Amino acid sequence: MKKDVYQQLAFDSLISNKITMLKGPAGSGKTIISLGYLFSELERGKLDKIVIFCNTVATKDAARLGFYPGTRDTKLLDSQIGNLLASKLGGMMAVEKLIHEEKLILLPMSDIRGYDTSGMRAGVYISEAQNMSIPLMKLVLQRIGEDSVCIIDGDDKAQVDDENFSGENNGMRRVSQVFAGH
Repeated sequence: MKKDVYQQLAFDSLISNKITMLKGPAGSGKTIISLGYLFSELERGKLDKIVIFCNTVATKDAARLGFYPGTRDTKLLDSQIGNLLASKLGGMMAVEKLIHEEKLILLPMSDIRGYDTSGMRAGVYISEAQNMSIPLMKLVLQRIGEDSVCIIDGDDKAQVDDENFSGENNGMRRVSQVFAGH
């Protein structure tokens, strides 16, 4: 399949840069490109694991379900990140196998303080990054070790689900401003 100019730019950034931001509307291919690239690098031995930082913000105007029983991974797999991974990786059993093999780590934003990917040769994927404040985005990016890469994925124009992350306080928007042209 022939890539359009935006897909070509995305792959060029993934290959050339330590941090890549993919943003655009739902269905534009951000997630499949991000995960496809990271899993390709894992299979080729360029990465040892994939770490997914997820902010479990409920979708705007949706009811919250409340308490989920189980371990941290069980709770995350019962959320949007579990649904996303299962749909892209061939089902929940494939996702659970990768977690069991320690090739995939799911980490909620609430638990990233003190986490560091140095020495992991990790591909860090930040999902739904439009739902992050500037201080949270800064904290997350400080977790990325020199031997790791990071992909930031989201849509700061149409998919901000919490007003606390809108406008000038949007971390994704701020990263775009700071790194524009680099």
